Amino acid sequence: MTKQQFLSAATAAAGQSSARSGFPAGVTVVQAALESAWGESRLAQKANNYFGIKARDGDSWIAMPTTECINGELKKTTARFARYASMAECFAARDRILLSAPVYAEARSHASEPIAFIHSLAKHWATDPAYAEKLEQLYLSQDFAALDPVSGRHSERSEGPLLAPES
Repeated sequence: MTKQQFLSAATAAAGQSSARSGFPAGVTVVQAALESAWGESRLAQKANNYFGIKARDGDSWIAMPTTECINGELKKTTARFARYASMAECFAARDRILLSAPVYAEARSHASEPIAFIHSLAKHWATDPAYAEKLEQLYLSQDFAALDPVSGRHSERSEGPLLAPES
């Protein structure tokens, strides 16, 4: 999958899930891009898991090595990650988690403010202490805000990372 193919598929999946959840689609796409290395991660390719979602009881899963930051130290471990039938199923699962888990109440309250949403989401989604900054930097530098009309920031460029022709 090329980067452009990933962006096309992720933008469509995020649009569908965001239409139901009300979460900013651009944040969903940027999170998937960061978590899955633009769809190239082994977890994305083998399990259609673009967010590093861990398996819960009853979920189909795949065991994969991962690195977690615990008390400031990087620790390698193996975790059970959820396996999905498609990208769309994974994106919908991510939004269901954000809609139902009490720890994401603050993020839900910032659904119309993408940057605040990123920072609230990051508090609980990943162990990387720089996760919010990485998401925000990618969101702004790659113009994912163009997918979120509620952000009040519209791209003035006629061409950009999201609109680039396929190579």
